[in-house]
Parts: sequence; structure tokens; C-alpha cells
Amino acid sequence: MYNIKQLIKASLFSTLAIAAASCSSNDNDNPQPIDGEKVYTLGLGVTTTEATTNYVLGTNDLMTGTLSLTNNGLLQTGYRDFLSVGSSFFSIGGLGVTDVNVISLDASGNLTTKSGLTFPNAATDIKDVDGQGKTLLATFASASLVADAKAEFYTVNVASNSITSTKTVTMRSLYPSNTESWLHTGIVVRGTNAFQTFYPIDPATYATNNTDTAYVAVYNYPDFTLQKVIKDVRTGPAGSFGTRSGIFVTESGDVYTVAHNGYGYSKSTKEAGILKIANGTTEFDANYYFNTATATNGGRIVHAMYIGNNKLFAEISTGTQASQWVDGNLKFAIVDLSAKTITAVTNSPTFTGDGGRSFAALYDDGKAYAAATVNGVCNIYQIDVATATATKGAVVGATFVGGIGRVK
Repeated sequence: MYNIKQLIKASLFSTLAIAAASCSSNDNDNPQPIDGEKVYTLGLGVTTTEATTNYVLGTNDLMTGTLSLTNNGLLQTGYRDFLSVGSSFFSIGGLGVTDVNVISLDASGNLTTKSGLTFPNAATDIKDVDGQGKTLLATFASASLVADAKAEFYTVNVASNSITSTKTVTMRSLYPSNTESWLHTGIVVRGTNAFQTFYPIDPATYATNNTDTAYVAVYNYPDFTLQKVIKDVRTGPAGSFGTRSGIFVTESGDVYTVAHNGYGYSKSTKEAGILKIANGTTEFDANYYFNTATATNGGRIVHAMYIGNNKLFAEISTGTQASQWVDGNLKFAIVDLSAKTITAVTNSPTFTGDGGRSFAALYDDGKAYAAATVNGVCNIYQIDVATATATKGAVVGATFVGGIGRVK
């Protein structure tokens, strides 16, 4: 895995500017077509003492055998994070790599790569705006103490594989400070508003000296004019560096912020909890508070994805936080945001996560898929959401899973 300080420094100092142009290629290192009713893609990382190398692997079976990179997979240049959008799998550069590879399945069953999408700065986050697979929103935040440092918002047209709009906001307009900057932890769009969660950090020491308030920047969308920053002292800041699990929006338009004050925080002053911004409003709902630390089956929700019907599929950490950059004692769980309940997943392993990465999980036909490494062996797990039961699947022939998608 990449050193966490490498990742943060990349967000501090990434200033590459490369023009975006779209082209297609068939640079596929996988010699065998992939058959089957369903075809999945996995973003895999192989770490040695010298470096981490990233690949994209295709498969029609996540549950049996070994998912091997031997004579298989598409090599990805540099650091990569991953996003599944419709029938495409986005391999997103970081740590100074600013390009995006869009991977899909052709008519012959081969994985193909479309290149050409390049961001001016490495994306901190990237989201499918409305779940339709047509428009993406990418975010970059420099986390710099420079007075005029900017956060940037890129709108991407998926069909043309190009940036159609770039908007900026001064970092200090969100959090005025000469000694601290902030790190992005999540963003959602609801109608004509965008909501961004963040937390203050000392960029010199990575210390989090102010953890007693949740912060949400509220923008007009799509022009990203900053309306205001709303605050609530019932929880600490939502989300944490790189996990993109700070904020979610439901079908009904309710927005929820998820605070854990665990991974990524040098100290904790509030219990883990969830707050709500009700549909039609841009303020925290004073009548909603979900203390996940004291809830039955509860703990710190470090990684999560929204799976519909007011529910999150999550990895919850319990026990003492070992250190700032360890997301240990994780177990799978289903969180009902409306009912304020947490359901433990039967047969879930207890494991240590992959730190500051987006949640490598897929929700498909009532089942969630995620990876966990136990005793040095990485496996895919299938979680039946209706019964909250996990089944151990295929062994993964890599150090970690950085993303899971379905391209057919």
C-alpha cells in the first residue's frame, strides 16, 4: 500500500496541468475473452518492498477459485483508485498521475481501454452525479496553507469522455485559518445544491486539532457558488481522508453525514454519529441524531456505500483506535439511516482495511461484494443484504482490492 503521507502530500502539491482529449484504444493484456451472463472488473494492487503496481482484472466469477493476475489483467500506470459507472469501470490516477482509463467490455468479450480524460490536478474524489452514468463530478482540494489555494470541481460528460466545466472556490472561504487547511471527505449533489464534507488538518504534522464540529459546505449547483458552511457540534467532522464516506444522499433527497473520528484523526472528542440534512433544506435537522458508537452492533463507520432504501453497506470498526492511520477491527454491517439501526453481518470476518481509499465494494442484484484480508489471504465476500449474511468467495491473487465493478 502507499504511505499515507505520500497521499496527503500529493493532495497538497499536485499542480500538473494537462489538456483533456478523447481517444480509444484496445491495449488489453488479457489474452482470453470473458464469457458469462455477468462480467466483473477488479482494481487490484500488488505491493512489494519497492512499489505498488495496479491492475484491472476481468472475471465472470467472484465466488470460486483464485482471481489470478498471471498472464492476465490490464496494467495501470501509477497510483489508481476506481469507480464503477454503468457498464464502465474508471481507473483514476493519483499521486501525480492525472489521467483516467475507462474500461469496458467489447462485443468479443475483451476488456478494452478508452483513454484521453485527464484532469488538471489529480482527482480527490469522483462521483456519478445522479446515478444515471451520464455525468461525473470530480473534486480536487489542495489542502495548502497558501492564501489563494483553490478547491476545484470538474464536470465530466461520460459519452464524450471530456471535461465540460471547471469551477473553483478558495479553500479559506470554507475554513478561514492561517495554521490549518482542510481535507475533502465526500460530496453529493441534490437538485440545485452540492454538499461537501471536510475536516481541518495541520498540513505540516497531519494533526487534527479541531474534531468537535461537523462541517458541510453548501454550494449552488452546477456553478459551485459557495452559499455557506453549516456546522453542528453533535458530532465531529464527517468522513476521513481518501475514504469518500463522509456524506450520502437518498432517493427521497435526504442527505446524511457520517462521522467516526477514527481513521485519519489524531484525536477524537465526539462519539461517532450520523446527522441529517432533510430534503428541501440546507441546514442540519435538529431532530435527527444517530449515535452509532452506542447503537446495538455499532461502532465507527469508517467505510460505507449507499445501496438504496435508506441503507448503507458499511465496514464498522469497534474497540480502541490503534493509531491515526489504521482502520482496524472492521466488520461488515448494514446501516438503516431512517430506522437508526445497525445489523451485524453473520459470518463477517474481522479484518484491517486499506486505509485512505474509496470503499472497494459493489452492490449488485441484492448482494454486496467486498474484500477482506485475514491471516495474509485476501478473499472476496458476498453479502446477502436481505439476510445480512456473508459468504466467503474467491481468493484474490493480489495484495489488496482497490475497486469492484460490473461491466456486463
